[in-house]
Amino acid sequence: MPSLYPEFKFCPVCSAALEYKLIEDKKRQSCPACDYIHWGEYSLGVGGLLLQDDKVLLVQRAHNPGKGRWTIPGGYVEQNEKIAQAVVREVREETGILSKPVSILAVRDYPEDIPNVKHNIYIVFFLRGLGGQLKHDPVEVIQAGFYSLEDCRNLPIAPMSLEVITKAIEHTGKENPFPGLIHKEGVPVFGALSELFTFI
Repeated sequence: MPSLYPEFKFCPVCSAALEYKLIEDKKRQSCPACDYIHWGEYSLGVGGLLLQDDKVLLVQRAHNPGKGRWTIPGGYVEQNEKIAQAVVREVREETGILSKPVSILAVRDYPEDIPNVKHNIYIVFFLRGLGGQLKHDPVEVIQAGFYSLEDCRNLPIAPMSLEVITKAIEHTGKENPFPGLIHKEGVPVFGALSELFTFI
């Protein structure tokens, strides 16, 4: 079950009581005293797919949503953190494995489907292993390990994880060892921390 966020009552800019108004054909909270409009709640998550000897790194979740289910490791992105940095951090925290992102494999879009649920975007990275020792975080993860595709199909695994694992294995080869979108350097984009990912 996704976590709910509380509805704002007061303007975060000037503290006036917010009101609902029809803005761009949608009922939105806005401030009658200043120009603040609440456009919605959003969250950004990342997951890392790491193959080693035809086996994939998985974790068994210790908390809801999906407690007890197997997934690729991942978590939320901090406000001042690049998505590629976030996936490296999350994989290291949950499994002890060091990695480097090499491409983006998939994006899941989860808009609000019940009131007060954040619109969630989840980006799956293909990772290259750099070492480390497999040691799961006992707070976040029940257990972690490397599993074959056949093993994955026999585990209580999240459908999205199984889908991206299957696609990664299908499309990985000598000519294309890391399919997906890659980090593109040298293209000026707005924002000091901004990065661009494109096809090769």
